[in-house]
Amino acid sequence: MKKTLSEAGIRSILNFRDAGGLTNSRGGKMRKGLIYRSANPDKISKEDLERLKLLGIKMIVDLRGPSEFSAGRAETPGIKRISLPLDFESATRKKLIPLITRHFNPEEINKVISDLYVELVEASKQVLPEVAGLILNAGNTPILIHCQAGKDRTGVLSALLQMIAGAGRDEIIKDYLASNDHLIPHFKQKLRIRKIFTLGFFPSDAVIHTVKQKHEDIQIVFDMVENHYGGINGYLSESGFDMSQLDKLKDVLTER
Repeated sequence: MKKTLSEAGIRSILNFRDAGGLTNSRGGKMRKGLIYRSANPDKISKEDLERLKLLGIKMIVDLRGPSEFSAGRAETPGIKRISLPLDFESATRKKLIPLITRHFNPEEINKVISDLYVELVEASKQVLPEVAGLILNAGNTPILIHCQAGKDRTGVLSALLQMIAGAGRDEIIKDYLASNDHLIPHFKQKLRIRKIFTLGFFPSDAVIHTVKQKHEDIQIVFDMVENHYGGINGYLSESGFDMSQLDKLKDVLTER
């Protein structure tokens, strides 16, 4: 029997959780135990690797670019890995660092992140059909999808899959914002130590503002899918997904 997330007790992977369980408009729910999401598992402990196996996870989908891989990242024997990069990290970092280190301007930071989300929605059209194909093959699931922090790229892709499953907007937003519960305490602890070593000069407030998930960013995803593509079905069709498989995909993603 597969264990629940709480029973698994994953601790060496930040922002780890089940992307399912959201109520859909048809009175059912997005299936739990099918898609998990997280920050990078580069430093996964041997104990947590065994916990992933207890959850039945067969494949890890990495959305990072090659430059983001950690040196000496942990192996995951028994769990396949696939790279489907949404490689925005270096370009976004170049734009954000001056806004964090030279002067803290929340509005400018928000603009950079908003622009990133517009690009992410467009770029995810290349990745979503691949992930959907993996999900349709029972031999690949359950899967774990991750990027670096498990919040932006992973958050957008998770939201798109939740839309396909018919999950309600409020529940999708709630799941998206749940990354703050995982990430903000972690970063505050790390930044507290760094601020001590820099005699209080490290721009902690700016970093926390940048890391924090914001309602307006996930709203960009909804607005683009609805206004530019006429809904998630139109977005899927534009992505090149085989729409004859849509009903099957929805069945796999949902439970009555």
